[in-house]
Amino acid sequence: MLKSSQNVKADVLKVGHHGSATSTGSAFLRVVLPKYAIISVGAGNDYGHPAASILTRLSGAGVQVFRTDHAGTIVATCDGESVTIN
Repeated sequence: MLKSSQNVKADVLKVGHHGSATSTGSAFLRVVLPKYAIISVGAGNDYGHPAASILTRLSGAGVQVFRTDHAGTIVATCDGESVTIN
């Protein structure tokens, strides 16, 4: 995706692979520039997802994180101008 030179900027990013350590790299975040990240992950999963390194990476990029293991179903709504996360 990064090599395609396509515009991949997005306000909302669905974090890959439940927030595993190999998902959502720094270079990708610098291009996408999300305001919000959604991590779909089960509570107490055997894999330890989301990885602490991903949470740190997102936080360091100023991204507000929403997790299904904490909030349950997450709904993002856009009116064409702004995004609301519930």
